[in-house]
Amino acid sequence: MAEQDFEFLYSRYYRYLYSFFLVRGCSPEECQDLIQETFLKAYRGSRKFRGEASVRTWLLKIAGHTFQNFIRSRSALKRNAKVVSLQDLQKSPSPPSEVGFGGRDPFGPLERMLGAERKNLLEDALQDLPPRMRTCLQLRIHEDLKYREIATLMQISIQTVKSQLSQAKKRLKESLSKHFEDDDFEELD
Repeated sequence: MAEQDFEFLYSRYYRYLYSFFLVRGCSPEECQDLIQETFLKAYRGSRKFRGEASVRTWLLKIAGHTFQNFIRSRSALKRNAKVVSLQDLQKSPSPPSEVGFGGRDPFGPLERMLGAERKNLLEDALQDLPPRMRTCLQLRIHEDLKYREIATLMQISIQTVKSQLSQAKKRLKESLSKHFEDDDFEELD
């Protein structure tokens, strides 16, 4: 990939990837690190890009894998973390505001508000799902479990897991399609 092509790719998709990671609960600093890692992987793997999907879809897939690896490493750190009581948390000072490089907010109040609103809409839509469907989806997305692991944990068949996930995706797509793009639902597979 030529340097100018990569610069174009970076300038075109930087904000999209920032939103992608921010909506998933990453801090601005984590977003910056994950974006850098995503673009580094894209640059290294650019020869493997066959053009069968759009560049955006390709980057989103790389970002999804990068995020999953980040969550796994964060989970591993949590297992070794110090336990803090709720009372200790209430006594601690409030967290710093979310800002980007140079102390400036990378998006501004409107984008942050819209991101928060989308997150609330998603949480509400998840709560509207039937309990079994919601549990299957949470185990698949948040715990990154395979169908067989979900089936074993929930004591249901793999086919039931697949059916529940498919129905959950369909319901979420119907209720959230005007707030999210089709690519946002791909990670539910």
